[in-house]
Formats: sequence, C-alpha cells, structure tokens
Amino acid sequence: MSFQKTEKVNQEIFDINPSLEIELLEIYNIAGTSDVIRIHSGASQIKKSIIFDSKEYFHVPFEGENFESRSDGRMSRPTLSIINLESFMTNYVKNKDDLIGAEVKRIRTFLKFLDEDNFLNYASEKSYWDSLGVNPDPSSKLRDQYWEINRKVREDKYAIQFELVSPLEVENVKVPRRQIINNYCFFKYRGKGCNFKGAPVSDSNDVKFLDSLNDRGDWINSTNYFVNDFIRIMIKEGNETREVLYVCTQDHISDQSNKPTVSTDYWTVDACSKGLRACKMRFKGDHDEQLPFGGFPSSRIL
Repeated sequence: MSFQKTEKVNQEIFDINPSLEIELLEIYNIAGTSDVIRIHSGASQIKKSIIFDSKEYFHVPFEGENFESRSDGRMSRPTLSIINLESFMTNYVKNKDDLIGAEVKRIRTFLKFLDEDNFLNYASEKSYWDSLGVNPDPSSKLRDQYWEINRKVREDKYAIQFELVSPLEVENVKVPRRQIINNYCFFKYRGKGCNFKGAPVSDSNDVKFLDSLNDRGDWINSTNYFVNDFIRIMIKEGNETREVLYVCTQDHISDQSNKPTVSTDYWTVDACSKGLRACKMRFKGDHDEQLPFGGFPSSRIL
C-alpha cells in the first residue's frame, strides 16, 4: 500500500465521524474444488452483495473473534462462525474436508471506498456522492490478514465454527518469512518439522492424558467408543496429509453428530500448546534426541 493510500485509511480511522468499516472474507484453496467463497457479514443492515475491487461478496452473516495480536508473543488462534441456515454450510463442507486446510483472507475497508457499483447512479450523480464523502478506491484498505482453517470446532443448525491459525504455523513457510520468537513453535504439530508420531500426550493447555490409552485406529461411524480410547483422522493440507488424534472422554456410539472434528462433548483433540514445555512432554531432549522446537529460545533477552 502506497504512502498516499495509507494516509487516506489513517485519516478515516481517526476521523470524528468515520465511514462505516466493512469486513470481507475470501476462503480459497478448498479441498476438492476450485471454489472461492466471498462473503460479508451484513454490517449496518447491508443485506445485498457488496462489490469491492471488482469482486462480488455475498451477504452471509459471520462472526470472527480474537483476530488481534497477542502481547506475549504467541500466535492468535481466531474463531470464525458462519451462519448455517437450513444446513447450507453443513451440506457445502461435507465432501470438502470440513474446509480444513483452506485459506482465509480477511479484508477491511470503509464504506466510502467501495466500488462505484455499490452507489446508485454514481457516474451520473457523482457530485451528489462526492458531497457524502464517497470515494471509490479498492486500494484504500487496512492491511489484509491471512489465516488457515485448522479445525472445525462446532457445528449445529445455527452456525459452523472454525479455528484459524496463522500462516506462520504452516509447515512449508520458509525462513525469510519466519519471525524470530523465543517461546513459540511454528511447526505444524505432527507435521513437517515436528514429526512427532507417538500416542496422544495432552490437550492444548498441556493437561496430560492418561498413559493407558487404547488405540482404536481410524474413526468409524456406528461404533462403540469408550473413555480413553483414541482414534486417528487424516487431515488433508494442500497436497499432503497430516494425522490428528482424538481421545474419547465419554462412552458413546459414533455417528456424524459426534464425530471428533465436530464434538467436544465426546472427544478431546491431542494438541500441542506450541511452547517449549509441550515439546519436552513429547521428546526427551537428551543427547540422542534433540528437541525439534520451532522457536528460538536463545533469542530471549536476559
């Protein structure tokens, strides 16, 4: 973004009466399809499509949380909830790996900068729209944010909620783009760089599972599962796959409504908190087995 465009955005942010902020989402690199989902949440009761940078964004209510940066150096893991009216999202993601691995682009601009197609008779009534401060300019926007869908957190008749992760956690990010942070591992858990292959160890808060877990292999529908069973689900990420393990926390018969990727009532995912402590829980770190920690502990200021 040029200096001039940045100044226009900054002026709008600090204006006493700023234009309405518009949040747009693009979801792409979806498994099994070349689709690109473009949506807006309907800010200020805008129920029709929005045109920005010559692209159409459909009105599909969504809510995002925790997109802000953390002060402790750890990467944020935002959640994205998309309305599931008449199960249309359920039907869409069914054969697309629940959108896991898909990329999300978050775009933020202001109403006044939207394309002129959004303003009735803009060309013939430009002076009128100018008097209202309308200034179509797709390059005037806040810095785009990029995320990847890590897992489906919840699904019901009202909404589907996804957990997002930063692209810096993706295993194929190269060193020039990698930030030097002392207390956070950028490797994908059980993926390239980490390569941990053992049984489930702990949840995302480093709460350890019992040592006596029962390996039940791949998850199967219409099967009896019992507390402390664990299963495997293969997640497709681009051209590669990664194993994700889940531990059963309540006896049940499996079906699509309590699938591990959907239900937190019956399953807890084996997850790494991305800190040095979590790495030590999984690797001995002795002379014969160095910790494959993706952070930079020695960079800490003492």
